Amino acid sequence: MVAAIFQRNKLFLVLVVFLFLITFFILTEPNPPQDESVELISLGIENSKIQQWWMRRNASKNLSKLGEILFLEAAEPAVKDSNKRYQILVWKYGPTIENRHLKQFSGQRIDPFEYCSVKNCDITYNDSDTKSADIVIFHLHRITGLADMPARSDPKQIWAFLTDESPFHTFMGSKNKLKEFNGLFNWSMTYRMDSDIPVPYGRTVFRKDPAYLQVAQPMGKRKDVLVAVLGSNCGGQNHRWKYVSELQKYLKVDIYGGCGTLKKQCPGHFGTDCPAINDYLFYLSFENSNCDEYITEKLWWNAYQKNSIPVVMGSTQATYKKLLPPDSYINVDDYASPQVLANYLLWLNETAEYTNYYRWKNYFEIRNEHGYFQSKSYHYCRICQAMNYNDKSMKVYNNLESFWSTKKDCHPAWDEGQDEK
Repeated sequence: MVAAIFQRNKLFLVLVVFLFLITFFILTEPNPPQDESVELISLGIENSKIQQWWMRRNASKNLSKLGEILFLEAAEPAVKDSNKRYQILVWKYGPTIENRHLKQFSGQRIDPFEYCSVKNCDITYNDSDTKSADIVIFHLHRITGLADMPARSDPKQIWAFLTDESPFHTFMGSKNKLKEFNGLFNWSMTYRMDSDIPVPYGRTVFRKDPAYLQVAQPMGKRKDVLVAVLGSNCGGQNHRWKYVSELQKYLKVDIYGGCGTLKKQCPGHFGTDCPAINDYLFYLSFENSNCDEYITEKLWWNAYQKNSIPVVMGSTQATYKKLLPPDSYINVDDYASPQVLANYLLWLNETAEYTNYYRWKNYFEIRNEHGYFQSKSYHYCRICQAMNYNDKSMKVYNNLESFWSTKKDCHPAWDEGQDEK
């Protein structure tokens, strides 16, 4: 009898010591993981969700070296020749993107390499530099056709296509077919992770020192109106404004910009911020297209930057789970109808359960990298990094639509069918 009691007490003591050691380890190992072999228990609460997030990241395929640095936290390799300078030619339409990427809507030129890990690059808009440039960037949104392309004299010169838009809007105002450009480009430059030169609108990164703070309380948010959206493009392949209209039947939504009644409060477009939307607990980050990884400033700036909870529409659920902090957003695809979503948002506000959508801030940070609203633009930095870090072995996109197309990358509107889970 005594022996049995002693044995039970001994087991209990061992269990208590074990739990104490586990707790001690969690609280004293704050450094974030640098590769997939590192256990994530150091990040404490919600450990399993963070580990799942990191595993999704590491499952990404076909990343360039720059992609691994940006998304998998790989170390930046040493520059082999520090005396080498790379010339970047933006073919023909460089001035059309200068206001965003070289001036950042500030009215004056800013050094695009000021915050870059490498600075050994020069930018030119002079089309006569096609013979000397190390890389030529073609902004497909502006290209009018094959006749708009230069003659190629050096087969070793890198040609890269640039697009910040979804596959629905690769070309602006032209009837170009992407397949007409097969065999011309060596590199891709898009918002997608698997681009040779990834230029996402924003990124999620681990905090260098996980905070272990109390959940951040959103300060100064309105209680009379919970939801806002800002828009100047009143269309969209995904019927987003129809969803907003349905949502308004059950919940008040303030619509700023040209698509709503609150037009004068936010007169700027990309160049000027809209402080009026700072005051809302929820922001409708509805993209104009439902395409993989197409996540723009509507989320990174209009929601995250303003400490609001984004309600998202656009990418697939799998992509959002891979690119955004866990438990940081609400996806319309998780709700059977706009009415069900409206009821959930009202419930969150009434119960203060919305605070759960701020826990991610203890472990993650977000980076705005799009150049809108005078945020930093990293486009030219990324080109320079790619020239220094990426493998420059000969590569050609002989079938562009296998990499970039509406058929492969985009998905039905919310009222036409559900995206794949």
